[in-house]
Amino acid sequence: MKNTTRYAITVICEDRVGLVGRFTGAITRLGGNIEVLDQNVRLGYFVITLMATFETGVTAETVHAGLEKIDDAGTPAISVLPRRDASIPPAGHGAPFVLAMAGIDVPGNFSMVTTALAKYDINVESLVCRTHAQGPLKEDRFTIIGELTVPIGVDVKGVRLELTNLLSHREVKVTLMHSDIFDATNRIPMPKRNMEIPS
Repeated sequence: MKNTTRYAITVICEDRVGLVGRFTGAITRLGGNIEVLDQNVRLGYFVITLMATFETGVTAETVHAGLEKIDDAGTPAISVLPRRDASIPPAGHGAPFVLAMAGIDVPGNFSMVTTALAKYDINVESLVCRTHAQGPLKEDRFTIIGELTVPIGVDVKGVRLELTNLLSHREVKVTLMHSDIFDATNRIPMPKRNMEIPS
């Protein structure tokens, strides 16, 4: 689309049935074309992040005001940020891998894992963490699953071993495999990332 402005839009509010339709409908009424969308519910909060293009002249303030008018959304936290027209190159280069971890939930698990990955220039493309309360007599558990870009030449077995040793006292199990192998051994494959954003 020519003569357009692209916005990165994020909305967070208490979850209600039908919010995806209300927010995407508002963007459509404003003349927006949604290019990429991610939506989740986290502990009762609705979270949606998307990229959309609008005709030049539709300001961020106009989009923000249109989203604020959504019925039954409470007082949403809304961010509308202009983005450059050209595609932004990926931060990481290499092969796609899938990371899966599970173990005892202790503060610091998430930061320890991501810090260790950064040491090898491994880029985190997506990462989801869940905690599971086990009750008063059992330790709480956590699971992490994510998509990574691992640079060529990185010793994947060494990275997996380091993560295992790093969290061994927390009974953490670590799986790190190429996404093609993950897809071949799991019923539901990981979605393929589209690193290019259309201009």
